[in-house]
Amino acid sequence: MRVTVEIKGLKDLEYELNRLGEDITTKVLRQAGREAMAPVLEDMKQHAGYDATSESEHMRDSIKIRTTSRMKDQKTLSVMTVRVGPSKAHAMKAKAQEFGTVKQIPNPFIRPALDYNRQFILNTLAAEIRASIENYR
Repeated sequence: MRVTVEIKGLKDLEYELNRLGEDITTKVLRQAGREAMAPVLEDMKQHAGYDATSESEHMRDSIKIRTTSRMKDQKTLSVMTVRVGPSKAHAMKAKAQEFGTVKQIPNPFIRPALDYNRQFILNTLAAEIRASIENYR
């Protein structure tokens, strides 16, 4: 399956974000990313595996939105990374559910959550970034 997304106006966005300064840009992008990924978080939590007999933390309870500023990172061209998923402690469980194992059929919950909400994510990112830039002008 091939997915194509066309995004216009990135030069203008870069110009506006540079005008805001590093601290405000980080805040704007972090807030917009969290807002855009909120439905993905809920979707993942709904479809993540759950073992009622387990007394330890469940995988779905460890699913969170995590953001990382890449402003000072010279390795990537990214400014902000936004991730949604389970904690490292549940990484193997998540992979087993997502892709299956020899003894378990796949029951994907990560990729479908992102695919289903793709248009909402893009629209929300654009709206949130636009509104934040307008507020800081």
